[in-house]
Amino acid sequence: MGNELTSGVYKFSFVPDFFENYAQIVNGPDDKLSTRPALGILSRSYDGLGGYLEDDKGRAQWAQFEKYIRHLNQQHIDDGISYKLMYVIRHGRGIHNVKMDELKHSEEAGKLEIVDGKSLNWKNYWSHKEGDGKVVWVDAQLVDEGIAEAKELSKLWLEEAQKDSLPLPDTIYTSPLTRCLETTKLVYEPVMTRHGRRLEPIVKENLRERITDHTCDKRGSRSRIKQNYPNYIIEGGFSEEDMSWKANTSESLEQHINRTQQLLDDIFAHDNSPIISLTTHSYTITALLSVIGYPKFMMNEGTIVALFVKAEKAARASAV
Repeated sequence: MGNELTSGVYKFSFVPDFFENYAQIVNGPDDKLSTRPALGILSRSYDGLGGYLEDDKGRAQWAQFEKYIRHLNQQHIDDGISYKLMYVIRHGRGIHNVKMDELKHSEEAGKLEIVDGKSLNWKNYWSHKEGDGKVVWVDAQLVDEGIAEAKELSKLWLEEAQKDSLPLPDTIYTSPLTRCLETTKLVYEPVMTRHGRRLEPIVKENLRERITDHTCDKRGSRSRIKQNYPNYIIEGGFSEEDMSWKANTSESLEQHINRTQQLLDDIFAHDNSPIISLTTHSYTITALLSVIGYPKFMMNEGTIVALFVKAEKAARASAV
């Protein structure tokens, strides 16, 4: 795979002024976003939008928005333009996150373990092992803190549901890495049970983290995913073993952005759902923001944001 950015089936863009600008909330490059109240939906009037929703004054902002996005898609059903509200969730804290923080703090304190005259930091040693004899971080599991973070997101959904506001996703997608599979289950299973719906997330290979030579980026087998998450729907063409992870090569940022473009092309081409959810990873969120042209920001573990995305068939967009 080359490093050049490739054109996709769709040209994607984010639609501003419906949600807070997340990039303006964080304070500097090292700051990370946490979940905003009501996901940052803006209080606004929908008057003037084709005369639609004039009878809905006083209804919750989420109820108005849900009705608006469904109407918007109906208006554009024949012109190659579509819109989706995407709930994007960064998985809860994993054991690899804990290990990286421990090593970072040790390095800053000058206390890294030295072997053969070399410091055993994350990049040149620990990241290429499956564990340290105490914990395993290959296809990293959630730690207790990460489990609690995911349960807090589920609580947010349940509380919002009581207000008849935050609309449920029509389709839920998840990365195949265990920390995302489990986060998806912890977040959505109680919510779907409350609404009498079956939790059947779709496992998408291209939702996985940027593929580096770190073992935490290596996924488990298809059989293991099916055994541990029997209700999950694994997309077609999903290999039994991880054919993408290599011990001596890493995916470039450009390659990751291209893969994320392919992911969105696939979803928008085959899923008419106007409201979807994606459970994924920090670097994948960065690639996603690049594809839709959203200013970069970083998210804490166990955080959810709402992105309003427009897709135009590439041929149409280039002709305009």
